[in-house]
Amino acid sequence: MKPIAKKSLALLLSLVLAFAGMLSVTALTAENERARYYPSIVIPGIFQSDVRWYDENGNEMLKSDGTPYERPFYLEDTDAIVKDALENALAPVAKMLILQKDKEEKAAKAIAEVVGRTVAGRVQCDEHGHFINNIKAVPYNTSLANLSDYDREFALDAIPLRAYVEKAGLENLYFYSFASLGSIKELAEGLYDLIQIAKEETGMPKVNLAPISQGGTIFAALMQLYKDRGLKLSDDVHRVCLVVPASDGAAVFSDLYVNGFVDDPEALYSNTMTSIFDDDQDWLAYLINLLLRYFPNADLNNILDLTVYTLIEDYLENSTALWAIVSSKDYPIARERFLMDDDNVYIREETDWFHAAQAKTLDYILEAREEGVEFFDIVDYNFALYAIGASWNKVNADGVIHTESESLGAYSVPPMESLPDDYVQKNTYCTDPSHNHIDPHRKVDASAGILPENTFYFYGQQHTTTASNDVIIRLASRILWDDTFTDIYSDPGFPQFNYARSSRKLINLYNAWKDYDASGLDADLAARFAAAMDDAKAAVESTYMPTEEHEAVYQNLKTVTDEISGNTPDLQTRAKDGFMKVLTKILRFFSDLMLKVLGGKGYSDVFRVF
Repeated sequence: MKPIAKKSLALLLSLVLAFAGMLSVTALTAENERARYYPSIVIPGIFQSDVRWYDENGNEMLKSDGTPYERPFYLEDTDAIVKDALENALAPVAKMLILQKDKEEKAAKAIAEVVGRTVAGRVQCDEHGHFINNIKAVPYNTSLANLSDYDREFALDAIPLRAYVEKAGLENLYFYSFASLGSIKELAEGLYDLIQIAKEETGMPKVNLAPISQGGTIFAALMQLYKDRGLKLSDDVHRVCLVVPASDGAAVFSDLYVNGFVDDPEALYSNTMTSIFDDDQDWLAYLINLLLRYFPNADLNNILDLTVYTLIEDYLENSTALWAIVSSKDYPIARERFLMDDDNVYIREETDWFHAAQAKTLDYILEAREEGVEFFDIVDYNFALYAIGASWNKVNADGVIHTESESLGAYSVPPMESLPDDYVQKNTYCTDPSHNHIDPHRKVDASAGILPENTFYFYGQQHTTTASNDVIIRLASRILWDDTFTDIYSDPGFPQFNYARSSRKLINLYNAWKDYDASGLDADLAARFAAAMDDAKAAVESTYMPTEEHEAVYQNLKTVTDEISGNTPDLQTRAKDGFMKVLTKILRFFSDLMLKVLGGKGYSDVFRVF
């Protein structure tokens, strides 16, 4: 070979090797870049996992029409439920209404049994806290990257952390799938196992955890499990982002275990139904308020209380995962009421184990923090409790969980009250007295919570709509993937005190119209469309906007796009909407009038006075 040819070949080989080396370095750099993300495990809330009922052969149970029973309660078809109610409760209820007295509580017992069978008959646990029926969660014992398309979408619909996936990848996101009504100790053990799987699959030394709602109770049990095994949480966990956690139970649930159903007239005949039904069904709520007064008040209260008692005593008593949602202050009373029989020995032992851990949750968090685990908390607040329990108007909450539980100890006042003008923040856990941890609405003193510099609050956010607030989801995602985000001061776009919003409808509407060609519109409509889209874009991209402003942006864009698409209500629809508004006002007037005139009395109670 000639020297020039050799030189040329050597040069070519050098270039090839150099290029290959560059590719290897690039691949290694990309791998290291991705590897810097700790895998994150979402521990979802109650009934957010895919849980199914199977027969003894492992086949999913099917209804008579061939479709699977729906979680979480696997109810019969409506016809079967109505048939059960007519056969077993109609006669005693009719007799009570005629006589205006429930002799020997026959109506109350019949209603309680029908409700118990219908709602919880198929999710009962045995004396060891295991489901009697073959009810199991679909296991997700790997990352979302390795799940089926159906399971992956199920998880991302339940907890839409797509912002996290865009940064860290599906291979770094795990979803802890569990049945919400089983054993709290076994749920903690299952979470521990998934932590080890995530570490092994990703090769990372630690994981991040995102306990949500009921997931907060599982996390509390997990910390106790580490203690029991002589392990440190810091050995496995890098960050914890709590999202509306039931760290000390949920007041709306705890009330039922201790006091039964609310019997306060203002709640029962005014707020209970309106808190349960959606706004567009207020007419039905007010109608039910009026119909309930056909029951003598004492008998109505007895029916409601006995129904709750029967549900717990006969159907849900052996679910230690539900017992974990009872608050620490209420547990001793509820334990005495339901768990003192000889056949409750195992259940009592496990609930005692959990509630001992619950009492130490704040201490365990502070201890783990000292060992290097980073903690964050996201709280919904200033939405009253659903009016079904005695605390409905006594605590600040998000409808389900009281603020003190979610915020890990922050001080708050009920939604209808404000902190006094001369109130000075407690600074129980804030080390800098110059910091202001009182929210602008003067409802919460965050300095009394154990994480005053790492807790974020969303004013007026309802528990059940947390996932529809894109700011909460973006904040949680940011905490999970961005280690430079360390506290409430890290990004002014995510202040400590923020607002509720229901973002999905605006985001969906904006995305549907963002590529629309408005050149064919008349000048006025085109200008209004452009302005509405600009406002919508700003709202969609914002991380801080008062609730009313955000809703106004949506309503304006909907009005303009409806006009463009010709989707304006016709005369018949407008007439129907108008009728429903009038009907709602009429029913509300009479419902409020009866509350003012009768108070807590039923119609027949009035005549008994004379």
